[in-house]
Amino acid sequence: MDKYVDSWEIRCSEREYTLRRIMPTLGAQVVPSRILELRRLLQDLTADDLSVLDPSLGDWMKRPLGREAMASVVLPSAGSTYLCLLNFEPASLIVIERGQAAARIRALTVAPDMRRRGLARTMLEAADELTQDAGLDWLWMSVPSANVPATACALACGYKRYRPQFMRRQRTGILSLKLERARVEPLDGDDARIQLEQWIALTAEQGDAWCHPLASADLLAWNMPDLTLGKTYALISGADEVGMAHVMGERAHPRVTLWLERELWATPRELNVFKAVMDTLTDAPPAIDIEFGSGDHLRASVQLYKPLHFKPMVREDVVMVRSAQV
Repeated sequence: MDKYVDSWEIRCSEREYTLRRIMPTLGAQVVPSRILELRRLLQDLTADDLSVLDPSLGDWMKRPLGREAMASVVLPSAGSTYLCLLNFEPASLIVIERGQAAARIRALTVAPDMRRRGLARTMLEAADELTQDAGLDWLWMSVPSANVPATACALACGYKRYRPQFMRRQRTGILSLKLERARVEPLDGDDARIQLEQWIALTAEQGDAWCHPLASADLLAWNMPDLTLGKTYALISGADEVGMAHVMGERAHPRVTLWLERELWATPRELNVFKAVMDTLTDAPPAIDIEFGSGDHLRASVQLYKPLHFKPMVREDVVMVRSAQV
């Protein structure tokens, strides 16, 4: 099931997707790529085709001799490349990169004249089997939220959105909040990194239990902010350390990421520690983004922030995750 917050309210109704084995397209065969077949397929693809899941791959297609470089160097070094042959002709490709606990799909594309034949689903089914054979437990990919066909295909194949949304306030004026027994303590260097890794793992376990091992392994780099940019704080409520925050961005539009203990979610204490974080800013910004350490935290606290004129927003790129053991 996939449930998340729309632009105004929590969707109480849940969409159900049947997890089933996808029958391969008749006449389709997924095989390890060979350079001649890969070169032939790349002639029919564009930079945009290779950029959907990983823009760095598409950038190579724009360079002189880019397709040759893609076939001989870039794709082989990006991961394991497989082709789908349809009636012995190369029709689509998938690039799978092995991680600690998961396989990341870095490219998945179908030749223009071969689309709408179920080949993308066939390739995702093959990726599932290859991941199981490699002894890994998860698959994931980053999909642009505006790419409706790619998102629909992933959902139909049993993938779920991981932390797809955040909240944004676009309004002049100060936030009307009181500071009651809450404060922040600045952190930096290795101390900030070590503590943040621990809080990322804890909040994922509390709020994204369905994939928490992945959150602190292959997705740790995705979850971890750039600590060289912005400021990191330990959050203190009363006498207890209850979480961490990272503030990054320009003064006119900062982004605040919160990792909090579950007991604070949707309570006045959460607003108290958020107020303590906002007091570190020198001016009241006209726009603020709040990221939450887990999807359940967002769902629990969305009503807490709406009176402050925060609204849920969808990320430009959404991480889609599937258990290979389903």
